[in-house]
Amino acid sequence: MNEKNNWLHRAHWSVYAAFWILGLVLIGTILGMICFPLGGLIVGAKRTSLELLIRGARFGSFYFLIWAPAVALTACVMRAYRRRHPDAETPQSSARSPENA
Repeated sequence: MNEKNNWLHRAHWSVYAAFWILGLVLIGTILGMICFPLGGLIVGAKRTSLELLIRGARFGSFYFLIWAPAVALTACVMRAYRRRHPDAETPQSSARSPENA
């Protein structure tokens, strides 16, 4: 998709970071809700399925919330760098260039 047409790429950095954080926490919540009941089934937990789902959602969202701000900050910095240096080479393209062979 063209970056100029994507509203999220044109958004202010705080909105961009908030979407990253909320998206990652949502992914963590979903993964926790999947993994905890499966783990409880495997180890024979004495908790109900609902308790395992709630516990998985809490722990999954918490663990992803720990990492989400750092990932969002990195994504914002990368976006700003690409905007300022649109012609900059990526490490992958410079590794494949014939001059380096």
